[in-house]
Amino acid sequence: MRVISGKHRGRKIQTVSSKKLRPTTGMAREAIFNILTHGKYSEDGESLITDANILDLFCGCGALSMESLSRGASSVTLIDIDKEHLDIARKNIQLIDEKQNASFIRGDSATPPPARIPCEVIFLDPPYNQGLVTKALKGLMAGGWFAKNAIIIVETDFREDITFPEQFEELDDRKYGNSRVRILKWLG
Repeated sequence: MRVISGKHRGRKIQTVSSKKLRPTTGMAREAIFNILTHGKYSEDGESLITDANILDLFCGCGALSMESLSRGASSVTLIDIDKEHLDIARKNIQLIDEKQNASFIRGDSATPPPARIPCEVIFLDPPYNQGLVTKALKGLMAGGWFAKNAIIIVETDFREDITFPEQFEELDDRKYGNSRVRILKWLG
């Protein structure tokens, strides 16, 4: 697995042998970042990634954060409850020499700590079929993680149905293999 585009294009993404870790496929990652960088859901038609503060909740190996930094994100915050996942994510960010633009938090997605800075783009890629998305969104709301008009990318199993809290508008819903990617907008 490698970074798809940007200044770190082609850099290898390290992972761990774990049934708990399921990195976003290259096809889904490329599709997600094409949507975000071509400004389909931005107010001004510009990239949502360039100069953005990014939250990568359930970060796993950090592939979405690496891709964000490669495409010009200002900063990334990576959160995962699993120490092994956070360690490999930290190693990956160091390998692309972006540790000054990243912060790492070991914590529960349902009760993240208060945000140091609200984020314009938030990735939620939880373990499939465990009902974690709504809990995570509520925890992020309580922690002040959403910048005005934040865009949230939610990746789940393609069969997983979710009722999103009323503070979110669903903008898009796509299927990539066994994954379902939904794009939400924060209305709060």
